[in-house]
Amino acid sequence: MAWHDREPVFVRRGRWVYNSRNPVARVLMLLTVAGLVGSYLYVSDQGQWSESELRDAVHGAARDLEAEPRKVYFIYESLIRDAIEATDEGPVSDLVISPTDDGTLSGAVGSATEDSFKIGAAHLPDTYCMRLSPPEPPRSVGKTATVSLTVQVAQGDC
Repeated sequence: MAWHDREPVFVRRGRWVYNSRNPVARVLMLLTVAGLVGSYLYVSDQGQWSESELRDAVHGAARDLEAEPRKVYFIYESLIRDAIEATDEGPVSDLVISPTDDGTLSGAVGSATEDSFKIGAAHLPDTYCMRLSPPEPPRSVGKTATVSLTVQVAQGDC
């Protein structure tokens, strides 16, 4: 059979489609399906944290927060989220950061020595406790505090 006697790869049936009688078109159909499945698996994997990504991101954020004094424009929760996002480890949209009231107090009654946050991902059972000292400074209109943070990270709840 000569090349010009073969079926075309694409035929018009209202729109252009693969011609299932052509062997090249059959291979292209299989490659298309494999490519779509591979793309779906890649995208779904990129949309969730793995345990190692979350661990690395939390510890990397802790190192970044301690690295230098910083002005506190927002609450500590946003500082933590920004530091984790800067690690480029996983999808920040899936991240769960919640402040905890663990009652950590200094010698003076009613004076907190640190703020603690529970960090996890929506679908992972693992959580991390991040403790920041000194506690978040009170808000003043027109003023921003500069703090040198001390950060401790432990696996599990606070």
